[in-house]
Amino acid sequence: MIAKHIVDMHRLKEESLTPDFNLEQIQMYIKVASEMKPQFSKEAAELLKQEYMSLRAAQKSEAQKSFRYTVRQLESLVRLSEAMARAHFDDIIRDVYVREVCRLMKISNINLDKDAVELEVE
Repeated sequence: MIAKHIVDMHRLKEESLTPDFNLEQIQMYIKVASEMKPQFSKEAAELLKQEYMSLRAAQKSEAQKSFRYTVRQLESLVRLSEAMARAHFDDIIRDVYVREVCRLMKISNINLDKDAVELEVE
């Protein structure tokens, strides 16, 4: 509902100034969604485990000195999956949410090679 409104604001301009919901409804939606405690489905939990192991394995083959995918990133994937379920007003964390947060994690990590960065000395 909120995403549709934001897209319509850019697409329809003037027509979107009268949304299908009011401020009180948005506040109630956010309040109820933030109190939700979504739980992983078995499939989603297994998928998250496999995705994390895959990220770690791929990273090991890159021969880096430091790890980009640590337990901290796994915890972030869990929190993002929970947030995705809340945004969809869903009590269950589904594999589609896990796939999306893993995709976002992969594309958000920019691999900077130390040798590729040149610093000017003054």
